[in-house]
Amino acid sequence: MDTADPHLPDAAVEHISRMLALAKSKHQIAMALLGTPDPNALPRLREVLRLLEEAELLADDATSYVEADVMKAAIKDLHFQQASVQAAIARLENVGVQSPWATPWPWFSLIILALLIAQVVG
Repeated sequence: MDTADPHLPDAAVEHISRMLALAKSKHQIAMALLGTPDPNALPRLREVLRLLEEAELLADDATSYVEADVMKAAIKDLHFQQASVQAAIARLENVGVQSPWATPWPWFSLIILALLIAQVVG
């Protein structure tokens, strides 16, 4: 670690490094999930938000040992990403509430109705 306090024991530096590595891993998984197309995005977005929150907790914990501008900037970026995901979740939830067509059931019902009409006519 570049900015480690010289008074920190080696075990603390190792602990901080592991926390940051785990935070980075969770962040990478979250970003990969964001790039995955899915017709029902809400569960995936909630998982992304959970991973980002875990990454933030780990980064916050590491920051309690070592104050660094880079860490503060990274946590600020995490907050921005969390807010973006929360906004996307809220938009998707509002679409589902506002439009019954946002769920598959009306479409499924229409398809079955169309098939029944086609059988009766044909």
